[in-house]
Amino acid sequence: MSCLLFFPQSFQCLVGKVTSLGVFQEFYISVWLNHFTPSQIGWIAGMVLSFTFSLGIIGGKLYDAGYGRAALVGGSLLFSFSLFMLSLAKQNQYYQVFLAHAFGVGLGASMLLTPTTVAVAHHFKARKAGIIGASGPVGTIIYSIMLNQLIHFKLGFPWAVRIAAFFSTGGLLVGNLLTSIPPLPSRTSNPGAQTSGLKEYANWPFVLTMLGSGFLSQVGLYFPLIYGQLFGLRNGISPQVAFYSIAISSFSGIIGKIFPNYLSDRYGAVNVMISCLTCAGILTIALLGCGNLVGFVVFMVIYGFFLESSISLYLLTVLTIAPQQADLGKALGIGSISVGVSAILANPVLGAILGTTLTWWKAITFSAVRLSIPRLNVLLISILTDMHFFRSHHPAYRSIHISQK
Repeated sequence: MSCLLFFPQSFQCLVGKVTSLGVFQEFYISVWLNHFTPSQIGWIAGMVLSFTFSLGIIGGKLYDAGYGRAALVGGSLLFSFSLFMLSLAKQNQYYQVFLAHAFGVGLGASMLLTPTTVAVAHHFKARKAGIIGASGPVGTIIYSIMLNQLIHFKLGFPWAVRIAAFFSTGGLLVGNLLTSIPPLPSRTSNPGAQTSGLKEYANWPFVLTMLGSGFLSQVGLYFPLIYGQLFGLRNGISPQVAFYSIAISSFSGIIGKIFPNYLSDRYGAVNVMISCLTCAGILTIALLGCGNLVGFVVFMVIYGFFLESSISLYLLTVLTIAPQQADLGKALGIGSISVGVSAILANPVLGAILGTTLTWWKAITFSAVRLSIPRLNVLLISILTDMHFFRSHHPAYRSIHISQK
């Protein structure tokens, strides 16, 4: 029960803060860092996402070595401290914002993401996809509304970030006090739980999952979340609505965290994830026609559902196909590297594609193409892997039916 109490506090602070990047991106481009190009500003969001995911292997290794509590405490301290430092950053002082936001927040989040996710995987054998990050959308709703209101209408950027830092510190403190790190499986009493080497992860299903569903697809998901608020404001959507766009998307994401979980237990996590990514890609193209109030709101509602579904199902897939279930932290850390590497490349590239004139159709097309990769990924898996053997050993890929002549 304490694990369930932990997530609405600690993980809410982590995911809510990280996935509220769209609020910062819009404000940085429009006001706080308006002397810099969207591509330069894109490095900040890219580094936050990159550190959060690609360096998650550090937190995973600490967790597997029995230092899960130390990883959580260290990550919490760095996360909160970096937010306070961000509140001291001066306008158009790029290096100050970059160091505090990109490095500090990103590194702190990387220490928290993997241990919290693996703790749930150890506590729960079923419904993991719905439990993992279940309070993340709630955190995004709180943070996005709070930051937008405080930055634009009440206190300004420094005090808005400062209040967010106090809020995060309180949530993380409560989370660390309530969390329960489950005992790790004994490697001596369970010979099947010996430490997995890197070579064991060099199998086609795991590698292709990382490349297709991680590197080429996941960050394509974040374009509407990071640039959606800016898109709305620059296309005539009133600030009263645009400032709530991330919250609207996250609200539907709550359902997206829960409902596909039931389907994944029945049809396999990969099948459901591929369907969600495909729908997200189609919807991304539809954003081109959402320059009016109704279309924009409907888009954010539907897209939020598939966004949150795809993220949690990718994490579940990585956990399920891990070579050694005793090394879930290491497996999730390795599986997250591809997302992190993609993030550090994709966001500056998206900023460069947008340019100073904000050419939306080019960036939207780029993101949609990235989301079309998973179906080709499954075809490659079917060719390079004995499907009958693979499905019998990895439930995440069960029920993948591809006709073979």
